Amino acid sequence: MRLRSLRDDPRQAWAPFQASESDPWDLDRVAHLHRRAGFSPSWQVLQRDLADGPGPSIDRLLRGETEALDGTPAASFEGLMDAMARGPGASAGAAGLQAAWLYRMIHTPFPLRERLTLFWHDHFATSIEKVNDPALMRQQNDLLRRHALGSFSEMLRAMARDPAMLIWLDATASKREHPNENYAREVMELFTLGRGNYGEGDVQEAARAFTGTFVVQGRYRHNPREFDSAEKTILGQTGSFDGDAVASILLDQPACARFLCRKLFALLVSEVDEPPDPLIEPLAEAYRRSGYDTRVPVAMILRSRLFFDRSSRRRRVKSPVEFAVGTIRALEVIAPTVSTNELADACSRMGQRLFAPPSVAGWDGGPTWINTTTSLARTNAALSLLNDRRRFDPEALASRHGRGEGPAAFYIDLLVQDAFSPEVRERIEGPAREVATLVLTAPESQLA
Repeated sequence: MRLRSLRDDPRQAWAPFQASESDPWDLDRVAHLHRRAGFSPSWQVLQRDLADGPGPSIDRLLRGETEALDGTPAASFEGLMDAMARGPGASAGAAGLQAAWLYRMIHTPFPLRERLTLFWHDHFATSIEKVNDPALMRQQNDLLRRHALGSFSEMLRAMARDPAMLIWLDATASKREHPNENYAREVMELFTLGRGNYGEGDVQEAARAFTGTFVVQGRYRHNPREFDSAEKTILGQTGSFDGDAVASILLDQPACARFLCRKLFALLVSEVDEPPDPLIEPLAEAYRRSGYDTRVPVAMILRSRLFFDRSSRRRRVKSPVEFAVGTIRALEVIAPTVSTNELADACSRMGQRLFAPPSVAGWDGGPTWINTTTSLARTNAALSLLNDRRRFDPEALASRHGRGEGPAAFYIDLLVQDAFSPEVRERIEGPAREVATLVLTAPESQLA
């Protein structure tokens, strides 16, 4: 049953994947799982999860590994990364924050959580270019990570008090006599409901509910004297609502869970196939029933027949950060790893400057990641890594993990698996560095 028929049958689409002789748990499916639910994995991880099967492999992504890639215990690693972001990261401005986050993504024992933190960074897009305060941007990043696989309800309520977000949306002084509509508008259009599911009157009334909101010396403050306590009518409900009440009203709208699940579908299943409403509804219903626990729809997708269907593969273009971090993790460039300051610059040249999305709508993503300029930047980034003889030895990696079939088979299986046809596979040969370069710079390597 291929993608089209699964799309037309939600019950079958979201049923758990069961490996069989005709649909085996193979290297292609293991690699697909990691590309979507984290970053491209090392050969050791591919082989481990191939042996363990889908259940344990997905469970491990949801809960995280016990150790970071550098061998640090997971809890200790998180503490070290928090300290790095608070200290050297924030003190070095935007560049330091970018470098610290990239280092965390490269080594993390929680690749799914970091991948979703990146997703929410795009969803609640906020730029340091305007906020101009690394400490506030770091605090927002912590907030996104804390709730990345947890409560969207709590994250939404916290975002209404997040100083970086309020500065970004010019919502640092919303007074009763002059309500600021920016946050009220974006929370409906971009964060919860999407266009067409609210009216201008709803925005104006919600703006009154967010009055009394101030940012003073980088901290959120609520001034009761500037709060409009009179009745408001928002999406058909009337009361003397405040910001928390608005969040509850938005979360109660059926459109909210559907809107969010469509974005999760684009992230995890396909950004080029528009899912019909009946296909999204089971995800949205499960999300609502869970009280907006993001782990619920994510796990439902990752365990599903639709997710593992062959025709769901490579239906997304890797973002620059996905491409860069995944390549480093797959090629085991860990000790020593690359300069993450240089990597941040490379990601910017590829079109994704962390902590600086281009607008309140985030990055356009999809095919827009690939153009003449950014394609050249991707190739240059790959070549820079592959030609760094201090950090990467392609012959040694292939010899350590190869199965006697030569470097071509190894690097194809590691980096693109079934993306190459048998005819293409047969034509690729040569020294390990040459083969790795050819595979990594192929168009197929840009797809998730």
